[in-house]
Order: sequence, then structure tokens, then C-alpha cells
Amino acid sequence: MYLREAKAHELDTIYAIGFDVWNDGLSYEEYLTDCRSSEKYQAGTWYVLVENEQILSSLIVYQGLFDLKEGCFGIGSVATPNNIRYKGYASHLLNLMKTELFINHNGKAIFLHCDIDPQFYSRLGFTSIEGSDCMYISSDTFVFNGSIPAYF
Repeated sequence: MYLREAKAHELDTIYAIGFDVWNDGLSYEEYLTDCRSSEKYQAGTWYVLVENEQILSSLIVYQGLFDLKEGCFGIGSVATPNNIRYKGYASHLLNLMKTELFINHNGKAIFLHCDIDPQFYSRLGFTSIEGSDCMYISSDTFVFNGSIPAYF
């Protein structure tokens, strides 16, 4: 298994992974159309956890948007295909992504807005920000000043 940037031809597959959770009552085609035209989705960089060219899990990374300070990243839309959930793929992807952002991109902090059980992210080292759905993990040099990035 390895982490890599998603390829353009994989985006519909990535969007489809979240359909059961994020469709907001839209039909499958309406949902895909919304994803394809989403400025938010176009503004980030999609990453995938892959084995034998099968996407096991995906997420999007943001930088310089949503009130993220310099050196800070936002992670969103963490998803695993329904038929292979609960096998640790999202955890593995997030751990690889943390390493990538902290070591290879000199990240200071990674934020996310928790749409699922916060304990999932807590087990991966993220800390809840009281009074919000936002969580973060930071390098040793980052001091959280209470500034919460906008929802991404």
C-alpha cells in the first residue's frame, strides 16, 4: 500500500466513495455533477491510498485557504469504499498523510472538521478544539492560538 496524489481520471471514483454519506438526497448523477463543479474540491489536492491500483481510501488536502495559517494544512472528505470499510485503510492513509505533510512539506499543524466519531481521529493523535467540530495535530514548534479555520 502506498500514498499518492490522485489522478484526474480517478476523481469520479473518489467522489463516488462518499456518495452514501454526503449525497444530501441527490441522485447519483446529480451528486457527481455537484462534486465535479465544486470549487472547494477543485481548490484542494486529492490523495489516495492504493494497492494494486485499487483505491482503498481517499482524502483532500488544503493549504492557504479557509483561514489556514502559513504552514498549516486542512484535511477533508476522508472516505473508504463501503465494501472495505473498518479494515484500517483510512487510518493508514491519515498516518501516511501526516508524515507527508509534517516531514516533506514542513507542516506545522493539520486541521480537520470531524463529521464522524472524534475518537477515530483522537486515536490518530488529533486533539479536539473545545466548542467546535474542529480537531488538529501539530508539530512540536506549533502553538495553537485558538484560531479555528473555516469549515472545509
